[in-house]
Amino acid sequence: MISEQLKELIRPAVLVQKIIWFVIVGSIIFYIGFVYLFLGDNKALTSSIGGYIEPLIYILAGACVLGSIFYYRYALSENQLRQFLNKDIDLELLAKNPKTKEIDQVKLKKLNSLSEGETKIYSLMFELQKITILTLILNELTIIFGSVLAFVNDDASKVIPFAIGSLVLSFWMFPKPWALINRVQKL
Repeated sequence: MISEQLKELIRPAVLVQKIIWFVIVGSIIFYIGFVYLFLGDNKALTSSIGGYIEPLIYILAGACVLGSIFYYRYALSENQLRQFLNKDIDLELLAKNPKTKEIDQVKLKKLNSLSEGETKIYSLMFELQKITILTLILNELTIIFGSVLAFVNDDASKVIPFAIGSLVLSFWMFPKPWALINRVQKL
């Protein structure tokens, strides 16, 4: 069971993860709209780009998609979670104010009141933030490659598969900290 103290400490980290997710998904939607706004129904007004660049864009976008999927699954695997939970936690590091680099004594006191398991869960939220940021950046790179391809070919429809891939991955990777906490508690 999670204490109210831990819930209070986790709340900002959960909020940041969700804000990051909404910003990245918003940017993916922006890229789709941007491409259609500028290219509209103009299909293939120019000749296709060089024979080696278009396949390279597909390869790079595919690498981003695969990298995002594999990293997400790997980083949240039971083995990785167990390894993370076996690490020692530096409470003073967790209590540092990111701006001033000074230890927040009130936060340190709250962290000291948590059980060892709750402290590890609190620390895990920051690891989840890193995982969320990295995978969403890879998802956004996918739509960027699609946007480049659409603009170079002057064909808005080129962005569609990239957009679908980016959005599907991003919705699949929506931060679910409470589900992760439940998984960790069962380990």
